[in-house]
Amino acid sequence: MRKYLLLGFILVGCERPFVERAQPVLEIVEPDLSHVQTSRIISILVRSSHFQALNDIVLNGAPMKPSPSGPNYWEISVGLRRGLNTFYIDVTDLEGETNRDTAYTVYLPHSISEDAPHLPEGRGGHSIVRLVDGNLMISGGARRRGGPAQRGSFILTQNSNAFIDMNAPLQTPRTGHTANVLPDNRILIVGGSRVDDPSNVNDLIETVELIDPLSSNPTFTNLPVQGQPIRRAYHTSTLRESSDELILDLIGGVGDVRYDDDPILGIRQDIRSFRIEPTQLVALNSRASAPMIFEPISGHTVTQTRSNSYILLGNQFWNQFQVNVNMRITYVQPSGLSLVQLPQLITPRTAHSSVRILRGFIATFGGQNQLSNIISSVDILHESSNLFFSLTPSTPMVPRVEHTTISAGLGSVLLVGGFGPDGTAITTSEYLRVSSE
Repeated sequence: MRKYLLLGFILVGCERPFVERAQPVLEIVEPDLSHVQTSRIISILVRSSHFQALNDIVLNGAPMKPSPSGPNYWEISVGLRRGLNTFYIDVTDLEGETNRDTAYTVYLPHSISEDAPHLPEGRGGHSIVRLVDGNLMISGGARRRGGPAQRGSFILTQNSNAFIDMNAPLQTPRTGHTANVLPDNRILIVGGSRVDDPSNVNDLIETVELIDPLSSNPTFTNLPVQGQPIRRAYHTSTLRESSDELILDLIGGVGDVRYDDDPILGIRQDIRSFRIEPTQLVALNSRASAPMIFEPISGHTVTQTRSNSYILLGNQFWNQFQVNVNMRITYVQPSGLSLVQLPQLITPRTAHSSVRILRGFIATFGGQNQLSNIISSVDILHESSNLFFSLTPSTPMVPRVEHTTISAGLGSVLLVGGFGPDGTAITTSEYLRVSSE
């Protein structure tokens, strides 16, 4: 339960000189404001442990009433609006001293629906993108945890209830890769592994592929890479413009952490950048010269919040230890990089998915912890305040890890594929929709 303390002032009274006054303290007993609220009206119960009775407590200008729970309890019913709600709590003791504290909670009325487009066969570790015509494209992935990567790609046309085979297989089977939509509508496929959970650098895929899914005969073709090759999977990628150039950045992942005659598979900490040209990718740095993020990370997510600014979310687990790698990454023109660490997820996780669910809110779904337990709760980040809130879905969601999530309209997201608790890839999809009330 998150507690909010009302901090008192140190006062010097003329009757008791140089005596520090006890600070009035309030604790919010109910509800747990760190949880996303799903009822529009909530009852807030606070408790005072002050040495003397309080004169009154006011929340957002409305007086709280003494509660039947006891002589030191006060309560009030509050109506919430969708999104972040701020509570200003003013307390006045019998001597007229007033203190203020601020508390926050989030209200997201929502529904879960499995009446969503399904896959013709299960996939985990795949990529998903939205094309310029609104269709969705899925590529690669694996059919089971630890299994071999697949070449197949699937398309979901608007108003369809199922993904269908594109009959345009990848040149190289891969899983744990990334896909980005270029300004000319082509899809860029980078990185990945020949097998889920790679155990050797040789499992990593160095080739890069392109496809124009809107052409009359969509076909994946290889795109040459100039410079140090790409050797990573379960990384993230971002596209940005810098000095009229289009730059691809690859962040973290499982990959080669040495790049010499004796390569080693490990967790990467670097951000490698590539200039995208019509006929090739040109490496702008190497593993040795690339900037570093705070910690090595793989299985994380990156969500764009504004131009050249991104939120990275995820944990790295080392044995029984967990490392918070949440951060805000901002590219500063022409070549600077700003990293700001963010608070810990309420439920630490990896191999999850993240997506902007409403303006100013990022939702993180599924994933697992260091014990490989799949996580059922959803973490909600309010972007401007850097506060996390935990959402218990209104109905249980399908347990997923190494799945994808994509926006399906304002306040609606679609979760696709992933692996279930038994390691088998999932065919079912589901929607989470935030209502407009």
